[in-house]
Amino acid sequence: MTTPNLDAVCRFIGDTANRSLPPAIRDLARQCLVDWFAVSLAARPDAAPAAARRLMQQWATSGRALNLYGDTGAAAPMALVNGTLSHSVDYDDMHFETAYHASGPTLAATLAVATDRGCTEREFLGAFITGYEVGTTMGGAGVGPRLAAAGWHPTGVLGHFSAASAAAALLRLPPGQIAKALGLAATQAAGLQASGGTMGKPFHVGKAAMNGVMAAELALLGMDSNTSLLDDAPGGMLGCLFQEPLLARFDALGRTWQIEGNTFKPYASCQLSHAAHEAARGMAEGFRRDGLREIRIHVNPLAKKVAGRESASSPMEGKFSNAYCVALGLKGYGADMSGFTDARMRDPELQELTALARLHASDSVERWQAQIELDYGDDGIVRGETRAVRGSPTRPLTWIDLDEKFLSATAAILGDDAPRLLEALHDFEKPGRLAEVGQIIGRPRQ
Repeated sequence: MTTPNLDAVCRFIGDTANRSLPPAIRDLARQCLVDWFAVSLAARPDAAPAAARRLMQQWATSGRALNLYGDTGAAAPMALVNGTLSHSVDYDDMHFETAYHASGPTLAATLAVATDRGCTEREFLGAFITGYEVGTTMGGAGVGPRLAAAGWHPTGVLGHFSAASAAAALLRLPPGQIAKALGLAATQAAGLQASGGTMGKPFHVGKAAMNGVMAAELALLGMDSNTSLLDDAPGGMLGCLFQEPLLARFDALGRTWQIEGNTFKPYASCQLSHAAHEAARGMAEGFRRDGLREIRIHVNPLAKKVAGRESASSPMEGKFSNAYCVALGLKGYGADMSGFTDARMRDPELQELTALARLHASDSVERWQAQIELDYGDDGIVRGETRAVRGSPTRPLTWIDLDEKFLSATAAILGDDAPRLLEALHDFEKPGRLAEVGQIIGRPRQ
């Protein structure tokens, strides 16, 4: 069955190898690559990706696909590990309009399939861009934020399509098999927002990457699927998720570039906590605890729904607590990875300030904004705000910022090899760079 949506997506994926990409788009893709490697490698000590790795090792698959621990095996399980790594510290980039961490599952799948199949660096980058564009386009026109508001994790859902599209491009599937791969991706797509603050959330990203790779590889091997699931047909994917007719539009694929709306995180927590933390950090110099009765935090309704934990007893929970992130800021602590450690979470002053915080949602507050009121009773109210948080579309991180983030995040993992890997990623389309990246990642270290 062919439909306008399906035809547009299949053509776009099928044209990947022949597509001439503007230099600015390739540059944005390399920024995504640098950020993805930074946050994924930083997560290697974390429990969630370590569990995914142990499971992969138990499967003992054969293949040349690479994961970021330096292991090799079949592409799908390696994509599971890579995707789980990418979202474990919640420091990964995000397509702002769709609230979708698009690089995470897309690059996880791309790295696994490209290394398994011996693809070139240009093929790798082209497939990544294709996957990024398909997933973010599906999440456009308000679909991504609506998924989050309805309790679905946008990355867990949309990541299936990005991963399947990138894998299908690298496998050079013909249109009929691309359609079947997309149908297989659609029937697996899921992820619950309620998993935020647990290891289940990064698992969504790993599973989306793995499922997307399996969808493409199974289509290559002849597996059939319902190919009408991208449309407003009975049982269509979005219609089922929202329980009402809803249709993504793909007619702008290749004419507009969604990757231009990508944003990078300056803080290692849910993006919906960033504006409140930044406002609090700006109030730290004159902050006094004596006499403080209440901390009122005014945020967008989606920030309260997704990052509204009133208390936090673990680093993962702290990343989804505006209250805790504000406490960090008021104390003058950063919200980089050092702000979300077991030792920091046990700070009694932080816990005390977190308990004083109250979250208030307002439609007049955008996702990149926050206002804070420190209520001192008879001594009055002290106010602070963030009008456009760093890392949002109007205050983007630069190449210099990304390089600093990369070196800071990977120093403990790679040691002296961190600058070498950064150089390889900057110049990624040079032949031999992908093999060099694999050698650096796989090198034994003390």
